[in-house]
Amino acid sequence: MLEAERVDVLFAPEAAEMYPNGSVTTVVVSEVGDRLDGASRPGHFTGVATIVAKLFHVVGPARAYFGQKDAAQLAVLRQMVRDLNFDVELVGCAIVRDKDGLALSSRNKYLSAIEREQALVLHRTLLRLEQMIAEGERQSLTLARKGMETLNAVAGMRVDYLAIVDADTLLPTTSAETGMLVAVAAYVGSTRLIDNFMVA
Repeated sequence: MLEAERVDVLFAPEAAEMYPNGSVTTVVVSEVGDRLDGASRPGHFTGVATIVAKLFHVVGPARAYFGQKDAAQLAVLRQMVRDLNFDVELVGCAIVRDKDGLALSSRNKYLSAIEREQALVLHRTLLRLEQMIAEGERQSLTLARKGMETLNAVAGMRVDYLAIVDADTLLPTTSAETGMLVAVAAYVGSTRLIDNFMVA
C-alpha cells in the first residue's frame, strides 16, 4: 500500500523506543483536553498529546494529517501545537464514510449486524441537524433537543454526548454559527462511536 502511494520513508518505532524504561514525562493539555471525549475518557488526551509531541519532536514534520472524525483530538493537538510552539501545520482530513453513511472506524468491526443498523442513527441525526441549520434554526438548545429525540428513538443506543461547541475550545455555544462543531458520541451495545460536522 505504501509503495502504491510512492511513500519514501516509513517510521515505525517499537514501543520501547518511544517509551523507554523509567519514562514519566507527559504532556497535559488542560481545559480543552477535559471536554467532550476528554470528559468521558479521563487521561485519554494526555496519552495522545504525549505521543504526538514525541513524534513531532523526533520527525520534525512540516505538516501532520488527522481525521476530522476525532474533532476533539484535533482541537487538543492544535492547542498543544500553539502552546509548545511546534513548527508544524495540522491538517484536518474529511470524514470518510461507508456507503450506508457510517463513519469509518476500526471500532465498527465490533458491531453486530443489528448494532450496525442502529449505529446509522448517528449520521441520520447529524444530517437532520445540518438540514435544520440550513433552514435557519441556529439555537443550540433546540438543535440538541431535536437531535436527542432522533437518537433516543433507537433502542440500544446510549448517548454519551450531543454537543454544539466552538471547534477550537470545545466550549458550548448558544448558537450554531459558521465554523462551530456539532458532535455526537454514543454507545451502540458496548461499542462507543463518534461523529460530527462543522457548521457551514
